[in-house]
Amino acid sequence: MSGQVRVLHISPSVRGYGAERLVVELLTHLSNSDVDAALLTIYEPPAGAGEALPFRVIHAGRKNRKDRLFLWKLIREIHRYRPDIVHTHTHVGKYWGRIAAVCAGSRCIVHTEHNPCDFRRTPVERAADWMLHRATARVVTFFKDQGLRLSRFERLPLRKVVVIPNGLALPAPVENRVRAREQLGIARDEFSILVVGRMEYQKNHILALRAFAGLHRQTRAKALLMFAGSGENEVTLRGLARALQIEDRVRFLGYRTDLPALLPSADLLLMTSWFEGMPLALLEAMTAGVPILSTPWLGARDMLGDGRFGLLARDFEPVQVAAEIERAIARPLLRRSVAARAQRHVREAYDVGKMVDAHRRLYLQLRGGRS
Repeated sequence: MSGQVRVLHISPSVRGYGAERLVVELLTHLSNSDVDAALLTIYEPPAGAGEALPFRVIHAGRKNRKDRLFLWKLIREIHRYRPDIVHTHTHVGKYWGRIAAVCAGSRCIVHTEHNPCDFRRTPVERAADWMLHRATARVVTFFKDQGLRLSRFERLPLRKVVVIPNGLALPAPVENRVRAREQLGIARDEFSILVVGRMEYQKNHILALRAFAGLHRQTRAKALLMFAGSGENEVTLRGLARALQIEDRVRFLGYRTDLPALLPSADLLLMTSWFEGMPLALLEAMTAGVPILSTPWLGARDMLGDGRFGLLARDFEPVQVAAEIERAIARPLLRRSVAARAQRHVREAYDVGKMVDAHRRLYLQLRGGRS
């Protein structure tokens, strides 16, 4: 056996922050003498975006969600590339990408489940999962507990589940706290709580508002709750802030692409999600030395070292999250020690090189197995 393993990744686009950014990060560092990797996007990338990336980008040119003809374009592009392995990502890749790979005759399919604990499925999706898992060689997730839950829920043989934590090329943090806070109009004596993520069900921003409203009046008077993100629930969240009479202490910053510049302004990063895969926002907060408080979504205890690298609420009740916020505010030494441990840990455990090497070994193993 000789030559490179040809791997074609399928993702919606190259513009997203979470899973799509991770795919770009992986492919940027992946291609070498063993692996030839390319990206097939569902939607056409912005002008010039493909040329700026160090790997080949092709697209199926889907116009909108009503456009179904893009499936035939996906099949055509897979045929043209002739990959040894098709690796799909996100909900679109999980269904349309794997269907196209099967129709194109691909002999080896890998899927990364970026939301391994989102078990909302229509009957059609459940049937598709059952059929497509039979044609899939491996399903990648990020933590052992997530893999076990995914295997049980989707009746996926455990031998097909592979655990590969995310990794980023993490820059050295640059301390811009004073400037970042000035730009956002945060006073020196205000405690800034930052929530990052799309305003949708998964992120559970309603819990952040209710927990903030549950703080002691004196605490809340010196605290700010800031949301970086946008989405379908924004109007509801603004209305809830008014109803809870906390709108003067809540700021909606809108969709942001400059999280590293925002993080120095925060005294605490709050994550209230119902479920996650392995959120990049937590990796960036760890890198920046910003303490984290999270709800106990499946995988949070692994990622935060059962409380060593971030504070964990006991459950999803507003009173418990509020109590942890109060604790974080009252104990600055605790915040600093947890953030310092996380900053060391993120560089040891979640370097992009480890993620890339794990994927390379997986691809080589799969090609060897087929041979």
